[in-house]
Amino acid sequence: MGRQKIIRECSFKPVFTCFSPNIKKEQGVMELNSDEMEAVFLMDYEGLYQEDAALKMNISRPTLSRIVKSAHQKIATALIRGYTLQILEAKDKLIVAFPTAHQEDWNACSNTETYIALAHVYNQRIVTVTFVINPLSDTRLKPSTVLATFLKEHEVTYWLSTQAGEGLKNALLAKGIFYKKITPPLSYESIPRLFC
Repeated sequence: MGRQKIIRECSFKPVFTCFSPNIKKEQGVMELNSDEMEAVFLMDYEGLYQEDAALKMNISRPTLSRIVKSAHQKIATALIRGYTLQILEAKDKLIVAFPTAHQEDWNACSNTETYIALAHVYNQRIVTVTFVINPLSDTRLKPSTVLATFLKEHEVTYWLSTQAGEGLKNALLAKGIFYKKITPPLSYESIPRLFC
């Protein structure tokens, strides 16, 4: 059975949220989300053990371990490659995906529709929407093995649909993607409000 997303406790609010190398041409940007920053603060700055830091964040120790590993990789990449390191506040930036029958249609339907809409939400506003072919339009493929990997490749944060089996919910959660069941109709304006 899939687990509900636990509200993660983030107490540390950084004063500085952007670190950039002293070079004229920007090489790229690495983004740390609020969970990753909190984990780095608790473990690397405060010196807590993983179990204690996980308790403070209201998550499991294995989840904390994955968050810390991701944060360390991003920080190392920024330092080694000369990337700007940007710290995002909670819910600043999301990519929300949902299946749809047509590129103009905003109704999230079943998982096997022809397209997947990728809505990029920044500061609770949709800034861009792109449509990609849904790998599950080939109904022979198993959603739990194909969709989670596909959405992770597109850096999706939330998957919206009218239904999802337990296998798919677990596969999404394992990739750090959260499922939200919705009831059509879905509108352009309503998507950011789902995450306020």
